[in-house]
Amino acid sequence: MGVLGWDGPLTADAPVGVLVASALVRGVGRLRGAVGMVEAQKDDAIHQVRVSCRRLRSDLKLFRKLPAGDWAGELRSELAALAQACGEARDLEVIAGLVRETANSEDDEEHVETILTTLTIGLDRAAARSAEIVLGESTAELLETLEAVAAAPDLKPAAGKPCGEVLPKLLDAANLKFGQAANKLKPWTPDDDWHEVRLLAKRVRYAASTSASVLGEEAKATATQAAKYQELLGQHQDHCAAADALTAMAADAAAQDDPELSFTLGRLTERHRAARKPLREEFLSLYHRP
Repeated sequence: MGVLGWDGPLTADAPVGVLVASALVRGVGRLRGAVGMVEAQKDDAIHQVRVSCRRLRSDLKLFRKLPAGDWAGELRSELAALAQACGEARDLEVIAGLVRETANSEDDEEHVETILTTLTIGLDRAAARSAEIVLGESTAELLETLEAVAAAPDLKPAAGKPCGEVLPKLLDAANLKFGQAANKLKPWTPDDDWHEVRLLAKRVRYAASTSASVLGEEAKATATQAAKYQELLGQHQDHCAAADALTAMAADAAAQDDPELSFTLGRLTERHRAARKPLREEFLSLYHRP
């Protein structure tokens, strides 16, 4: 007997609880695969763990009214902690890459190498800390719990409602929240507000992707559009993070009485701040396109 007594294909008539279980099974599989990548020391492994955690958290958020008890909230918290443990390494990797891209012949070559060396040392240390946590006992226990939950999720009676009735409402709610935030964005809006819209776009993308197996082409189109928004806003956030990190390094250089290095860091910082403007304009043009 399948989930909620359903053994048929995943269609609009299937209970939404079947999709919940299916999404959890796929999500746990992705996370276990990403952990295996870390164990094998493969490139981009830590980032894939982070993405897998975020995707699972998004699915749990999408179906947040269906679980019985507090298990979904507890799992979201544990997944958030694991994702956060992988965040520093990924951020430093992105920042180092952006510094390499934006540095030019006007910059002191020795200073740029010093900056990249500092970032690389920080990245290596952060990656080692992340790997230790990912391969640790707490993550193994989390995976076991997730697999047990996915095999037989404890859901409310509302999980017996048809997917075709429930999913459009859930997707509309995610779209509405994104639209309300995106409508407030202006070229001069603070960085944190742009970052929040990025997170909401990602939530729409994941919600639409999860729903696409039932809702079909319309949900796929929504996921594709949300991915475009997320990509632009992700680039914007990367430049914001780079600017913040370089500003902190400039303060350290000034404190160590190295004004020339601080000056180079300041130049690089301004380039990343300037890079926000065209990305904001491109997003607003795309979002408000008729």
